[in-house]
Amino acid sequence: MFLRHVEMILETVARPDHRELDPILDRERFYRQNVLDPGRWLRVVVDFSETPGRVVTVLVQHEDPRSTR
Repeated sequence: MFLRHVEMILETVARPDHRELDPILDRERFYRQNVLDPGRWLRVVVDFSETPGRVVTVLVQHEDPRSTR
């Protein structure tokens, strides 16, 4: 399903609206706001434990990641 959205996923990593460390070591979360619908966020988790890094999770969420900190 997400293969149709590769460009959106790569854009989220390249120019996120918000970025934070993931609880798992060597991973980082990248967020893009208003994806697919207003008020929704695309979260892309990238694992950097190997080179090159690899996307391990992609999901759409309603919660603003900035409000949970």
